[in-house]
Amino acid sequence: LISDTNYVAANAGRVARALFEMCLKRGMAAAAVKLLRMAKSVDRRIWWFQTPLRQFEEERLPSNVFTALDYRLESSGSEYDTMDQTLQFLDMQPREVGQMCHWFKGGDRVK
Repeated sequence: LISDTNYVAANAGRVARALFEMCLKRGMAAAAVKLLRMAKSVDRRIWWFQTPLRQFEEERLPSNVFTALDYRLESSGSEYDTMDQTLQFLDMQPREVGQMCHWFKGGDRVK
């Protein structure tokens, strides 16, 4: 059972990319976009609608930081540009980042 789980985890990205290419060759654009997002999510081990900062969960940031950032990305209505919206943090001051993620003292750590 454990080896089967490892096999699926190792090959899920390949399967999603293969399905993406099949849809792309057949001209099914909507399905291709969804499968591309799925393949990227499996490879990065993070969902496309979550903030890319979730990859740094080991940095001991409070969970409400990620919840606030995910909520901000969801409320913006653009689930395709999470990376662009996250890169906007680089242009902000640490105080503004802390205000956005509801952790005023840790704005410089998030940034």
